[in-house]
Amino acid sequence: MELGNVKQAKFPAIAGWISILSGLFILLLFNISILTNYSMVLLDYFIVFIGTGFIFAWPAIFSKNVRFLGLWGLGISVFMLLFIFVIFILGWMINPFP
Repeated sequence: MELGNVKQAKFPAIAGWISILSGLFILLLFNISILTNYSMVLLDYFIVFIGTGFIFAWPAIFSKNVRFLGLWGLGISVFMLLFIFVIFILGWMINPFP
């Protein structure tokens, strides 16, 4: 009986790990771009990676066994959205018309 439950929880676990890995990849690219002061080509696709992490976090959140994976993936995605928004607003307040 227990093996049937383990086999059913395979997709939410994979989805949770995908959301975490996409969030960590976004953080990696963003930190590299900040440290090198270089606009990387993959930074144009931030919304794709954030959306991937956001979408794949939900199946993991609704599964009891891997809820923590979904919460981590969703947390990283929401953090990156808020961080980009706050940095944009602060940059706009300092120099609105470059």
